[in-house]
Amino acid sequence: MRQSTHSLNVELQQKEEEPIKISRLINSIYYFIESVFIIAEKHGYRLVAIHQGKLLTDQTYKTVKGARIAFLKMWSYKAWKEGVKANWSHFYPPDPKWLEKNIQTGTR
Repeated sequence: MRQSTHSLNVELQQKEEEPIKISRLINSIYYFIESVFIIAEKHGYRLVAIHQGKLLTDQTYKTVKGARIAFLKMWSYKAWKEGVKANWSHFYPPDPKWLEKNIQTGTR
Protein backbone atom coordinates (compact mmCIF):
# COMPACT_ATOMS: atom_id res chain seq x y z
CA MET A 1 0.00 0.00 0.00
CA ARG A 2 1.38 3.42 -0.99
CA GLN A 3 1.39 6.32 1.40
CA SER A 4 1.01 9.83 0.21
CA THR A 5 3.97 12.15 0.65
CA HIS A 6 1.93 14.29 3.04
CA SER A 7 1.22 11.46 5.49
CA LEU A 8 4.83 10.28 5.32
CA ASN A 9 6.09 13.77 6.23
CA VAL A 10 3.71 13.90 9.20
CA GLU A 11 5.03 10.55 10.48
CA LEU A 12 8.64 11.73 10.14
CA GLN A 13 7.90 14.96 12.03
CA GLN A 14 6.26 13.02 14.85
CA LYS A 15 9.38 10.84 15.21
CA GLU A 16 11.62 13.93 15.32
CA GLU A 17 9.51 15.60 18.01
CA GLU A 18 9.58 12.75 20.52
CA PRO A 19 8.44 13.71 23.99
CA ILE A 20 10.91 14.18 26.81
CA LYS A 21 11.40 10.96 28.74
CA ILE A 22 12.67 10.53 32.26
CA SER A 23 13.60 7.74 34.62
CA ARG A 24 12.88 8.52 38.28
CA LEU A 25 14.64 7.16 41.31
CA ILE A 26 11.63 5.53 42.91
CA ASN A 27 13.22 5.18 46.33
CA SER A 28 14.92 8.59 46.49
CA ILE A 29 13.53 9.03 50.01
CA TYR A 30 15.89 6.25 51.14
CA TYR A 31 18.72 8.65 50.27
CA PHE A 32 16.98 11.61 52.00
CA ILE A 33 16.55 13.40 48.65
CA GLU A 34 13.13 14.60 47.47
CA SER A 35 13.50 14.12 43.73
CA VAL A 36 16.08 12.40 41.55
CA PHE A 37 15.57 11.73 37.86
CA ILE A 38 17.45 11.19 34.61
CA ILE A 39 16.34 13.01 31.47
CA ALA A 40 17.08 11.26 28.16
CA GLU A 41 18.53 13.94 25.92
CA LYS A 42 19.78 13.92 22.36
CA HIS A 43 23.45 13.65 23.31
CA GLY A 44 23.36 11.92 26.68
CA TYR A 45 21.55 11.45 29.96
CA ARG A 46 21.10 14.30 32.40
CA LEU A 47 21.10 13.42 36.10
CA VAL A 48 19.12 15.88 38.23
CA ALA A 49 18.74 15.78 42.02
CA ILE A 50 16.62 18.33 43.89
CA HIS A 51 16.01 18.62 47.62
CA GLN A 52 14.07 21.33 49.47
CA GLY A 53 14.13 23.60 46.44
CA LYS A 54 17.89 23.32 45.98
CA LEU A 55 19.56 21.81 42.95
CA LEU A 56 22.01 19.23 44.27
CA THR A 57 23.28 18.01 40.92
CA ASP A 58 22.65 18.61 37.23
CA GLN A 59 25.18 16.78 35.10
CA THR A 60 25.10 15.00 31.76
CA TYR A 61 26.61 11.57 31.06
CA LYS A 62 27.11 9.60 27.85
CA THR A 63 25.04 6.62 28.98
CA VAL A 64 22.17 5.98 31.36
CA LYS A 65 24.39 3.48 33.16
CA GLY A 66 27.00 6.22 33.64
CA ALA A 67 24.38 8.56 35.12
CA ARG A 68 23.15 5.87 37.51
CA ILE A 69 26.67 4.99 38.61
CA ALA A 70 27.42 8.69 39.13
CA PHE A 71 24.37 8.97 41.37
CA LEU A 72 25.63 6.10 43.52
CA LYS A 73 29.13 7.57 43.74
CA MET A 74 27.74 10.95 44.83
CA TRP A 75 24.89 9.90 47.12
CA SER A 76 25.21 6.27 48.28
CA TYR A 77 26.68 7.46 51.60
CA LYS A 78 23.30 9.09 52.37
CA ALA A 79 21.36 5.81 52.20
CA TRP A 80 19.39 5.31 55.39
CA LYS A 81 20.90 1.86 55.89
CA GLU A 82 23.59 -0.30 54.40
CA GLY A 83 22.58 -2.40 51.42
CA VAL A 84 19.96 -0.02 49.99
CA LYS A 85 19.89 -0.28 46.22
CA ALA A 86 18.74 2.46 43.87
CA ASN A 87 15.41 1.53 42.27
CA TRP A 88 14.96 3.36 38.94
CA SER A 89 11.75 3.49 36.90
CA HIS A 90 11.61 2.76 33.18
CA PHE A 91 11.86 5.81 30.94
CA TYR A 92 8.50 7.46 30.40
CA PRO A 93 7.13 10.88 29.37
CA PRO A 94 6.39 12.76 32.62
CA ASP A 95 3.46 15.06 33.21
CA PRO A 96 4.58 18.40 31.69
CA LYS A 97 3.45 20.33 34.81
CA TRP A 98 5.49 18.03 37.08
CA LEU A 99 8.59 18.44 34.94
CA GLU A 100 8.18 22.22 34.68
CA LYS A 101 7.70 22.49 38.46
CA ASN A 102 10.84 20.43 39.15
CA ILE A 103 12.96 22.29 36.62
CA GLN A 104 11.83 25.67 38.05
CA THR A 105 12.47 24.48 41.60
CA GLY A 106 15.97 23.39 40.70
CA THR A 107 16.87 26.69 39.04
CA ARG A 108 16.05 28.93 42.02
